[in-house]
Amino acid sequence: MLKIFKKNEEDGKKENLIRGLAYGLGGALVIIIVVLLIVFGGKIKDKLTGKSGAEVNNTGTSQDAPKLRITVVTSKNCEGKCFDINLFLDALKQNGIEELGTETINIEDKQGQDLVNKYGIEKVPTVLISGELDKNPQLAQAWSALGEVIDNVFVFRKLIPPYIEVSTGNLRGNFSLVYLTDEACSGCYDVKLHDTALGNLGLATTDAKSVDVSSDEGKDLIKQYNISSAPTILLSGDLSEYTGLQQIWPQVGSISDDGTYVFTKLDEMGSYMNLETGKIIEVQPPTTDETPVQ
Repeated sequence: MLKIFKKNEEDGKKENLIRGLAYGLGGALVIIIVVLLIVFGGKIKDKLTGKSGAEVNNTGTSQDAPKLRITVVTSKNCEGKCFDINLFLDALKQNGIEELGTETINIEDKQGQDLVNKYGIEKVPTVLISGELDKNPQLAQAWSALGEVIDNVFVFRKLIPPYIEVSTGNLRGNFSLVYLTDEACSGCYDVKLHDTALGNLGLATTDAKSVDVSSDEGKDLIKQYNISSAPTILLSGDLSEYTGLQQIWPQVGSISDDGTYVFTKLDEMGSYMNLETGKIIEVQPPTTDETPVQ
């Protein structure tokens, strides 16, 4: 059973969070995964079981692989900041297509601008794929789920943040993360557990730092956001791009007037410190059965 922020909870609450994950990122990440599993499920299974293509398929299917040409449309400002489009491309290349060639074009160049105008590209990085798009019926279904086909060219639309907004040149989906820690609390839960939860929602940032509650900055954060328990996390930035976060956050945290997201459901992560009483709140660890902890 997948868990996002909660280590142990009632079944109804579990289902709500899982549903939130399933619809997260505007459905983009989950759609990509599901579509690729449907299209390439057999090949993925072969890799997991260690079987070779010859063992599983001796009918010459590889010769029937659609021949496709790939064009990555990106921005010079994307390097090290945007979603890694290669994750999507690698899945395609390794599981069911014959690649005729791949080129990368920047929207700052004339050729890139021509592609933006021709295919109505609003966000980058994205991918244009041409060739035998209809040769594999399942793959043809993937195109409609992940974007659209214009003049026999597939245009990838289900982008995952962060990305560059073409009309403004702005990086969308960029955010910062603060781990508010309590180094004096050896029995408190590991605040870095939140990394897995955030990753499940497609949130990752290089702008992260730890601030202890005893520091001047920590005290300021506690006062500014009326924080009564630690450890916890605070998120700030362009978070509206993450639909999954928007759906889940009301269940696990609050949003301040300045737009900062503060995680508040600490008892669902583990033991924590009540900053008002100075006492640690012990939380029973998850049980091995399905009986909710009382």
